[in-house]
Amino acid sequence: MPHLVLRGLVDFQAAVAGLDLGVTRWGRAVIKTGDRWRRSDGGALLVDGVVVEFGRPLHPVALVATRDEDTVVRLWPVVEVERTPAVQRWLGAVARGLQGLGCGPVKTTNIGPEVLAGLELDLAPD
Repeated sequence: MPHLVLRGLVDFQAAVAGLDLGVTRWGRAVIKTGDRWRRSDGGALLVDGVVVEFGRPLHPVALVATRDEDTVVRLWPVVEVERTPAVQRWLGAVARGLQGLGCGPVKTTNIGPEVLAGLELDLAPD
């Protein structure tokens, strides 16, 4: 499952209000982030996306949650979606947006550097 772990805790209220990534192109893909929802107990956030590749829309949903003083961004397993490089790029864009709202550098990820290149993600030193 593709994921990114960011140092520090996300402010879920700020993320619901301020996470607006707009529409971007990446190669042949068009990537858009839509609505955001906070879990009723305030402990997680769902982020809706649309990734159009080769004329075929994919509808990923990211789960943003905290774990051990870090913030984890990953695909929500309830929604089946193909894990294409463009969907993984969208997850990286969500993580970059969270960094703009105060999250720290990427501590670990299983997404390749070629997919994340150009997002200007802050990466923790090895």
